[in-house]
Amino acid sequence: MVRRLIAPGISLLFGAMLSLNCTLALAEVLVVVSADAPFTRLTSSDLRDIYLGRRTQIANGMMVVPLDQPEGTAARSEFYTYFTGQTPAQIKAHWARQIFTGRGQPPQALANSRAVVERLVSDTKALGYIDPAFLDERLRVVTIE
Repeated sequence: MVRRLIAPGISLLFGAMLSLNCTLALAEVLVVVSADAPFTRLTSSDLRDIYLGRRTQIANGMMVVPLDQPEGTAARSEFYTYFTGQTPAQIKAHWARQIFTGRGQPPQALANSRAVVERLVSDTKALGYIDPAFLDERLRVVTIE
């Protein structure tokens, strides 16, 4: 009887550890703003809506300018997969529809994480995502709730 309970328990524990590792591996980008930005928290739906062009303001009415990274980069793929639940192909199709129907333009894509950092430092309304290696004292990590 004890053996019957232990084997499924071990399997469940092992599965939970694997899923935790997968979750941590997916969050290898940081959502950041300038250290001088007036906000440090966003809901996951706000972040998703900002990056999909559904809104340009956050709850307090402040305008937010999303910054993107180039198509095909690991940071972009990880960001959209983890924070919007969509693949890079789905994001590309989404923006193709938005542009075709005249409903919007995608976020400005900068060359890399270093370029995103430089833009964030000079614009307190900008919101971006970077590789953690580029985080410095000029930036604050945004808490996603």
